[in-house]
Amino acid sequence: MNYYIDFDNTLYNSSLLEEKMLNLIVETACAQKEFDKKSLFDECKSIFNREHIYDIYKLVDYLSNKYTLDKNPIIASLNHLILNSNDLVFNDCVEFLKKLHEQNHNIYLFTHAISNKYQAAKILGSGLADFFDGIFITSKPKYELNIDYANGIFIDDNPEDLLGLYSKNVKKLIRLRRERK
Repeated sequence: MNYYIDFDNTLYNSSLLEEKMLNLIVETACAQKEFDKKSLFDECKSIFNREHIYDIYKLVDYLSNKYTLDKNPIIASLNHLILNSNDLVFNDCVEFLKKLHEQNHNIYLFTHAISNKYQAAKILGSGLADFFDGIFITSKPKYELNIDYANGIFIDDNPEDLLGLYSKNVKKLIRLRRERK
């Protein structure tokens, strides 16, 4: 069987990563200039979302331009955090993926991203890439790709994605809801 498994907030605690990244940006910016940490964190949080800036590197560009910061140490710190983020993988994931592999299922990571580079870095940093037979990073809705939906089991946390996938007559849909920190 083909399993298509979502990444963010299904296998990997992206919400916690976001908080860690924003705190890291604030700490690194405060090492360069004097800021009110809470105010800077609140500013970062208010603009880092799907409606404004949803690429952490573009957020760094924005802040470095606005406050004349050296973005290189901020980016270096972020890259280190993202590429060493296997602690953000939910505890039950590795065992589940191993079990699917032992049962000879095809396992695909099936993830939506605004920035492929950023998403690929998160996947690499999670340590999960080797568990998958293939990785699909798409900026399109997951139900608009050229794959064999009818022979797939899809696991996702996003109800909108699941509704779109349902319209493709998939074999099975599983919604996985994780508790937010």
